Amino acid sequence: MKKILCLLLAAAMVLSLAGCGKSEAAQAVDDLIAAIGEVTLDSESAIREAEQAMAALTEEERESLENAAQLDSARSAYDELVLAEAAAPTVELIAAIGEVTLESAGAIESARASYDALEAGVQAHVGNYSDLEAAEQAYSELAVANVEELIAAIGEVTLDNHAGLDAAQAAYDALSEEQRASVSNSAELGAAAEAYKAAAQAEAEALLATFKVEEDVVRGISFYYAPAYPQYIDTRCYIMPYIGMQDDNVWLRLMYDYTGDNWVFWTKLTIAVDEERYYRTYSYYDVVRDNQYGAVWEYMDDEVDDWDIEMLWDIVNSETTIIRFEGDDKVYDHTVSAGDKEAIRDTLIIYEALK
Repeated sequence: MKKILCLLLAAAMVLSLAGCGKSEAAQAVDDLIAAIGEVTLDSESAIREAEQAMAALTEEERESLENAAQLDSARSAYDELVLAEAAAPTVELIAAIGEVTLESAGAIESARASYDALEAGVQAHVGNYSDLEAAEQAYSELAVANVEELIAAIGEVTLDNHAGLDAAQAAYDALSEEQRASVSNSAELGAAAEAYKAAAQAEAEALLATFKVEEDVVRGISFYYAPAYPQYIDTRCYIMPYIGMQDDNVWLRLMYDYTGDNWVFWTKLTIAVDEERYYRTYSYYDVVRDNQYGAVWEYMDDEVDDWDIEMLWDIVNSETTIIRFEGDDKVYDHTVSAGDKEAIRDTLIIYEALK
């Protein structure tokens, strides 16, 4: 009897243990989780496999798992690594800024653009973001101080000596509104600009009185030409701007004229201004061509853009400017005279004062 009772108790214990034990599927999941090991950026497939296997278990089997918390930790660690990896390029851009100087603008702007493009979760993993903010502040202070120095160095402003004013104004305009408010001597810049404007206006009015005027009474347009502007198209080679006015509208046009004994049939221009080069290309039919009494002339009357105005000022201030009229087979080089440079200067001064 005693022996039978012991057998019954043993059987009950076996049944009890079998009821509390893990299934083969649950054990397999625990093994998958354990196999993940140290989490790296290469752990995604192992973590996903364990998660998918765990999702396939019954609720009772999931409750029997020993490594469920370990899987949660692995997933969290992997997600953190992914976010840190996404933030790494921005972290590197910020670190690359280094010591802040006036040449640091590009590096700072690149780092800021990179940071702003990140999602909020990734931004939180940019550990050196405070360095970016400090760099921006340091650059802002340097930029403001630089403008203040440029303004202080302007000196006397004349129509032929305004490089200091131009440099200070350009640097001031490049500042943000908040930075401009910090420029302690901005009033001096405004005064210098007003003085230059008044001087330019006065000279423009005096120069305009010397210019030749042609009236198009039908269209109500007046054209103004510098005294050195050739009266006839077949007089000589030149590059020369002239001014058009209609009511309150003022514009500038530019004439390229080749005149000589032989045809060039030019369609290309190379304007060699000291070491600088400017280029223009036209179609064959854009250029007007004619001849009389053995002389030929080929010219283009073109609209003027900012590129042209920059070029014209460079010509005015150049030591030597050579215009090459180039055709398919022939070229002709014309050197701009000092008188033509002065005429170009006077035309630009009038135009900039009136526009």
